Amino acid sequence: MIRTLIVGLGWWGKVLVNSVQNKSEKIRMVYGLTGTSSDDAKRYAKEKGFELLECSYKEAVARKDIDAVILATPHSLHCEQIKTAAAYGKHVACEKPLALNKQEALTSVKSAQENGVTLSVLYNRRFNPVIQEIQRLILTNALGTICHVESNFSGDSGLRGNQSEGSWRLDPVECPLGSMTSRGLHTLDAIVSFCGEVDTVFTHSVTRALKNREDTTSCLLGFKSGVTGYMATMNATTPFWWLKVFGTEATVEMRDYNKLVFWKRGENPEERLFDEVDLERAVLEAFCDGINGIKSYPVTTEEMINVSAFLEAAVKSKETGNVVKL
Repeated sequence: MIRTLIVGLGWWGKVLVNSVQNKSEKIRMVYGLTGTSSDDAKRYAKEKGFELLECSYKEAVARKDIDAVILATPHSLHCEQIKTAAAYGKHVACEKPLALNKQEALTSVKSAQENGVTLSVLYNRRFNPVIQEIQRLILTNALGTICHVESNFSGDSGLRGNQSEGSWRLDPVECPLGSMTSRGLHTLDAIVSFCGEVDTVFTHSVTRALKNREDTTSCLLGFKSGVTGYMATMNATTPFWWLKVFGTEATVEMRDYNKLVFWKRGENPEERLFDEVDLERAVLEAFCDGINGIKSYPVTTEEMINVSAFLEAAVKSKETGNVVKL
């Protein structure tokens, strides 16, 4: 059982706790830490059976009765928080993205490696059965040579007003390019696992519906492997997930979260449905398996760094209007 400190008990921090607390035999939240220690956070911690600490982050991670730290905190804080946790020998599960730029991602990985601790980024879509089946089809060469990939992960969070004014999630410095950090990076991580590392990006990001906030973002991608790609993300439309990989022998398409369409050249398309899984529980338990040496965590350090490098380059491309090499 991995004893864990959860840092950040906003909406998503609570989702992570709810997925495993008193349900998993691999992980347990024993402490929580927030920026405010509000009455709501205190009630929640009591309800879930962990202690809400009222101390500094450094004092919290220095405790000898925790093995790991889960970071559900603003992206700009991740690097320093990872360095501190690693220095105290704590494993770290970090919400995406690992960092907002390549250098901080490299620093975070180096800190973990030098201190002999596990560092994982919680890209929970990696554990979606459809994503895993696409990976299997690619690895078995069922698609032939991969030529191109396209994706769109969008939703209506910008229209629902479920984030209070002043929230860091509305800060374009913390969350640039509309819903790129909340949604787009999920599909990019999946695409990187299919096609290898991104090499170049050209970004177009505009405001169509939300006041003073970008809500419609698209990127043209070039991969080191030679594959080309396109990805889009919006936060002012109906919820939508779609991803397609184009190969010389077949295409494979993910429609929503549980449907896969495999279309082999010269044959009729085959449609398959998959059962849903608790992605948050799956990703946290995989983090524990990595710590315990049971199974390697599926997102490599190179992939974690590449996604952060992409985010930095995508912002630069939007600002300059040019293709940017990572």
